[in-house]
Amino acid sequence: MMVSSSSPSSINQNLLVDWRSLHDNLIPINLTNFHPLKHDAVIAKTLSPEIVEELGIYVVSFDRPGYGESDPNPKRTVKSMALDIEELADQLGLGSKFYVIGFSMGGQVLWSCLKYIPHRVAGAGLLAPVVNYWWPGFPGNLSGEVYNQQLWQDQWAVRVAHYTPWLTYWWNTQKWFPSSSVAAHSTDILSPQDKELMAKFSGREKYMAQVRQQGEFESLHRDMIVGFGAWEFSPLDLENPFPNNEGSVHLWHGDEDWIVPVMLQRYIAQQLPWIHYHELPGAGHLFPHADGMSDTIIKAILTGGSSLARIIIFINCCAQVRQQGEFESLHRDMIVGFGAWEFSPLDLENPFPNNEGSVHLWHGDEDWIVPVMLQRYIAQQLPWIHYHELPGAGHLFPHADGMSDTIIKAILTGGSSLARMHDAVVAKRLSPEIVEDLRIYTVSFDRPGYGESDPNPKRTVKSMALDIEELADQLGLGSKFYVTGFSMGGQVLWSCLKYIPHRLAGAGLLAPAINYWWPGFPDNLSSEAYYQQLPQDQWAFRVAHYTPWLTHWWNTQKWFPASSIASLNLHILSSQDKELMAKRSERKKYVAQVRQQGEFESLHRDLNVGFGDWEFSPMDLENPFPNNEGSVHLWHGDEDLIVPVTLQRYIAQQLPWIHYHELPGTGHLFPHADGMCDSIIKAVLIGEK
Repeated sequence: MMVSSSSPSSINQNLLVDWRSLHDNLIPINLTNFHPLKHDAVIAKTLSPEIVEELGIYVVSFDRPGYGESDPNPKRTVKSMALDIEELADQLGLGSKFYVIGFSMGGQVLWSCLKYIPHRVAGAGLLAPVVNYWWPGFPGNLSGEVYNQQLWQDQWAVRVAHYTPWLTYWWNTQKWFPSSSVAAHSTDILSPQDKELMAKFSGREKYMAQVRQQGEFESLHRDMIVGFGAWEFSPLDLENPFPNNEGSVHLWHGDEDWIVPVMLQRYIAQQLPWIHYHELPGAGHLFPHADGMSDTIIKAILTGGSSLARIIIFINCCAQVRQQGEFESLHRDMIVGFGAWEFSPLDLENPFPNNEGSVHLWHGDEDWIVPVMLQRYIAQQLPWIHYHELPGAGHLFPHADGMSDTIIKAILTGGSSLARMHDAVVAKRLSPEIVEDLRIYTVSFDRPGYGESDPNPKRTVKSMALDIEELADQLGLGSKFYVTGFSMGGQVLWSCLKYIPHRLAGAGLLAPAINYWWPGFPDNLSSEAYYQQLPQDQWAFRVAHYTPWLTHWWNTQKWFPASSIASLNLHILSSQDKELMAKRSERKKYVAQVRQQGEFESLHRDLNVGFGDWEFSPMDLENPFPNNEGSVHLWHGDEDLIVPVTLQRYIAQQLPWIHYHELPGTGHLFPHADGMCDSIIKAVLIGEK
């Protein structure tokens, strides 16, 4: 399926250079007379008319060779499909660039577009694209494991297509053995969500004969032969088609897809970090049919490119006071604002290199007038800008009660309004008076794989400290800065004390997570603390330490309870923690945003690194401040049921230069208690007890 902002020619039967025809169906703003079930074009079928009209787009779906009314291509290859799309786009007059979207087998075709016609692609969206188990680049154990998870009849179907393609038709029509369960639409391969969504396919049966009117050999079986055959390239070797961020490639996949294994999709996303990977918890193979999903997909793909985003702004520009006429007000705004600028804001330099002032940018993540994705990109390119993205806010957020006060305070005192999004307890709970009195700036950031920070498949204990150092340099924080971290974030601070102690002015560890396998712990002490945890948490830590490649599987399987910490089981909360949970009620709204890249690259990667084999033991660290030019503090509650206090006490005994603060009657969430963050910051910055 192709999407364009250019008005295409209306041709239904397109004659290609080799005299084959491709049948298209053009969907402009008016969706009448379009029969998406004939094309099985999920985006065209479920896209809301409002989005089509708002973005001013045209959607072109077409029958692939051998399907519907498109002529078969006995010589079809991986490459020929991309060239067919290019030629069809030219015949329809879609312009020099267009967007491409593909679902399932259609999604697999997009890899060939990214290989052979990247110069024609403005953006791409791969929706649960089918994976070829024989693509070079997959680790043998990974592709073998995933292949063997499929139903045995599907293993044979793709094996025949790969090794003996001339037998594909016979295998899928013989009666002695079950053939492909995918072709037969067996419910055994449908996830719970897929079975619910099948109701939306109720009218599909009427068109199945028309879709495969030329027979299964030239449609479905040819798909299998090409898709699972020997490819001329591997998608894992592709280069970024948008090195200057002039477009984007997105890949969506459900973590409960039983047709296309999610594990291989994750590996592809790790190898191609320029792909925006969206893993959908609880979703199966048919997720594009879920309500609102198509709108989300189109917005992500189209607003990631600059040209279409500018058109949207242009159309939705708000009228101002126009007593002198629209030409000298609104029209002049448009001429100047969307004309040829003498400079690009992305090339601006920090006007406050010595932190004598600050520049802030606020934007709502539901702003339908000015696209938030471009704003995010500007903020990434200009790291000296304090970017505040407001969840749930639209274009008129400055009119919200109290918003103006927040804006003025932030500009004058450097306060951050991002605390809730980053779940940064100190930045969130710190009083404005302390911020102003101590003249501090608080920087919270998404760790790799969380929020909008790219994942790091090669993350180690050391790499996190080096990331912090590099971020500080890009933000111009100076030669030294203070670091504070809570829970898993607190654990990261040990690596800062090991690898970048020369950059630290002080440190505060708040209930930092502990690795039971750190060298230096007496065996009886670490074992006693370990066995105080719930059995499911013991197993979660054990799997992360001894078999890290099974961490994601363990925490997503349904046979045994997974980590109680990840699920926020109330059994691991102290009495005080349960009281403080009320202050975290709004957090639920942000959990999906925090883990938008999936738990594998966020929480599960944390487990693997945090509880894996460390290159050093915190108990062997030396005092980073031998002349008392700074200090390291560690706070811990004596009723913390998540991180055992006994091991924290032992660390404090071994490192007497640490200022250890044990808090009677408190649990793991003590930083959320009233006034606690003020006390922490005062202790770290000025040594106040």
